[in-house]
Amino acid sequence: METAFFLAMGWCGTRYPGWWRRFLKNPPPPPDPEPWWAVAAIGLGLIAGAAGGTFFSNAIAENQFFAGQIASASGLFAYGASNIVTGIATAFRN
Repeated sequence: METAFFLAMGWCGTRYPGWWRRFLKNPPPPPDPEPWWAVAAIGLGLIAGAAGGTFFSNAIAENQFFAGQIASASGLFAYGASNIVTGIATAFRN
């Protein structure tokens, strides 16, 4: 169940391709005819979320600071890891 939660948080943290264009005030380009990059970004977000959440959960398992909050703290770390990894990957795409 913990892995499913990390996968869901990884999916939610996935940046959409071209997310950085809103800061440049450029109009978004028309959608690609083949959405393989969006599918690859979602897959990358799932992997980054599961890996980040699992590693963080294992790292804080015995820490008293996170007592009773391991799942929520690890879920937030999974979200952040996915957001950072897919943000960097989609920035290099376009």
